[in-house]
Amino acid sequence: MKSSGLAATLLVCIVLAGPSPGAGSPTAASSPPVLPDSWHGSIRSVRTAEKVVALTFDLCEGAKETAGYDAGVVAYLRANGVKATFFAGGKWLRSHPEQAGQLLADPLFEIGSHGWSHRNLRQVSGKAMQEEIDLAGEILSALRPKPPIGAAAGPPLFRFPYGTCSSEALAYVNSRGVAAIQWDVVTGDPDHKVSAAAIARTVSGAVHPGAIVIAHANGRGWHTAAALPLFIPRLKAMGYRFVTVGELLAMGEPVTVTECYERKPGDNRRYDRSSQ
Repeated sequence: MKSSGLAATLLVCIVLAGPSPGAGSPTAASSPPVLPDSWHGSIRSVRTAEKVVALTFDLCEGAKETAGYDAGVVAYLRANGVKATFFAGGKWLRSHPEQAGQLLADPLFEIGSHGWSHRNLRQVSGKAMQEEIDLAGEILSALRPKPPIGAAAGPPLFRFPYGTCSSEALAYVNSRGVAAIQWDVVTGDPDHKVSAAAIARTVSGAVHPGAIVIAHANGRGWHTAAALPLFIPRLKAMGYRFVTVGELLAMGEPVTVTECYERKPGDNRRYDRSSQ
């Protein structure tokens, strides 16, 4: 992909210094887009009669670590023409400029923001919270290829680190014209005890029209790459098509809630004790 080298070069120039004070703060010169009322809140899935599903993969990296890149996941998706949405952290983008450039240049993939350094935004407020959200979003906005003339740009997307949010953080994301994307099918791939077969059974059993599946491609999904060849052909045989989250949002009515959780309200409180 010829454009990936240019994207990688631009990425290095933008993020080499990391976040700076006041980066991403709203200004009078840049008015955020208006988010449709029905998209406000935490989006868990989309009501649609079409047999479509959105696979999503998180690319997160904490402040004191360097995460990986699961090339096997991306290679399988590309080889089989499977669309997917990746939620990339700003710090991950800085650590992986070549891979980030390739993903951004690939028309199969859509890239949303996962915050700067994977902080628990239920525990961060005010300016610090805003900067975690804004900086990564601004980097992606600068790097994302411009749509062809006359084509509509997809909606900007954000996924909360740890899948946790406060009402303040959720309202701030939406006020920036950004859709907050959660999920309703959990692979459980960060658990090394969850096998590829178990992931495939979970996805195949829980999938429904308009589902959003969460997995990881930052080296923290233990058996994700091995699970894809098990459940993707199965879902295709069931009549499902794979779409990006942006495409899915255009196909129906988002299912939204006022808080962020994994499977049921309150089930991610454990992250409040182990993160900040």
